[in-house]
Amino acid sequence: MKKGKFLVTVFAFASLILLYGCINNNEGPMGPPGNANVKFFTYTIYPNDWLASNDPNLWYFDKRCDYVTPDIVDYGAVLFYLKETSGKLSWISLPTTSLYRDNGQAYTTEYQPWHSDYTLSIQWIDTHPTNPRKPTWNCVIKAIIIADYPNSIIKAKGIDVRNYEQVISALNLSATE
Repeated sequence: MKKGKFLVTVFAFASLILLYGCINNNEGPMGPPGNANVKFFTYTIYPNDWLASNDPNLWYFDKRCDYVTPDIVDYGAVLFYLKETSGKLSWISLPTTSLYRDNGQAYTTEYQPWHSDYTLSIQWIDTHPTNPRKPTWNCVIKAIIIADYPNSIIKAKGIDVRNYEQVISALNLSATE
């Protein structure tokens, strides 16, 4: 009988503590706006950072990224954008292909992104058969890493992931960072 009264007293005391916390609304300070399931950052690939592959037309750059966990690889999404620097200063969705001419002949260059566990990668491909170009400029890349839940919301809302402004708005991210 004493054991039962003791348990009732402990339960009543614990209930009062919980109720007191709810009534006084003891919340911490508000954090910055955003989405806990979305991480993003910007990094620069400098001309000397590109590594040659066995294919003379292909260079690549790998960046360690702890945000790209196996769960992100299996269930989330990673979006890549390149800062356009010829005057517009907008963000271009990757992959992207550009056309250029050499002695009247058309060739292409491509940025091809991919990701794997803890790694973000960019490939640069130039189709010129005898004189492929390697990037000689600073390539500013923004990676947006999305866990499964926000990725599902983006798909449900019909957001065009190639449109940087739509993605930034849908994920409540600052476009200036």
